[in-house]
Amino acid sequence: MSSSPSEASDLSVGPSLLPRAVAGFGTSIVGGAALGLAAWVSDQLEYPLGLLIPANAIGVWLAVAFALGGSARTLPTGALRGLIGLLAAVAAYYLLNAVFGQGYRAIGASHAATVWGAVALLAGPIMGGAGAVWRHGAGWPRAVGVAVLSAALVGGGLVFGWPRLIHVDQLVHDPGAFLFLAEMLIGLALPFVLLRSGERLRGYAATVALAVVAALVIGPVTDLVRRIADTF
Repeated sequence: MSSSPSEASDLSVGPSLLPRAVAGFGTSIVGGAALGLAAWVSDQLEYPLGLLIPANAIGVWLAVAFALGGSARTLPTGALRGLIGLLAAVAAYYLLNAVFGQGYRAIGASHAATVWGAVALLAGPIMGGAGAVWRHGAGWPRAVGVAVLSAALVGGGLVFGWPRLIHVDQLVHDPGAFLFLAEMLIGLALPFVLLRSGERLRGYAATVALAVVAALVIGPVTDLVRRIADTF
């Protein structure tokens, strides 16, 4: 009798593709729905208590898509998981607004969900794909994958936080400014934490380049999307 395992036993070991796919995409749906729920709960809290659940921050949504993509076995499924996660988050958030909201939040929930869902169609695959590249790539691709998320955090923190952080005398009345500071610091730390020693310099170089683009784009694009979502 041969001591090596037979081909049949190899095929029987490990889950089949379908259960893995169901589990992976189910995780994306549940994770996204949890994000949408957390964002809705944060909205219900008075400022600054809502800051204790920073689920409304753009960086948090992008980070969730990145993490979901990083949990995938391939780059395409990583992009798909990021997409499914953000779509589930948008659906959960605006479903809760439609059911429990009042005034324009309830009336415009379906319109706003459509607008932000369109944004998720773009951001989800990008961030999910970046997460998958981080997990499965090496060298420059892996460094750039991390830099996509890092630059988004740094750029968003600069755009939305810097105008508030420079008014030192007002910080005691504006604790939200520290959330953007934390976002920038996390973005700066990611290449060091997530990359190997030989990739970190590349990660920071890519982060600087992409952060400049993010800082120029994220403000106008976010304002435009919010205006469209609030007009119905």
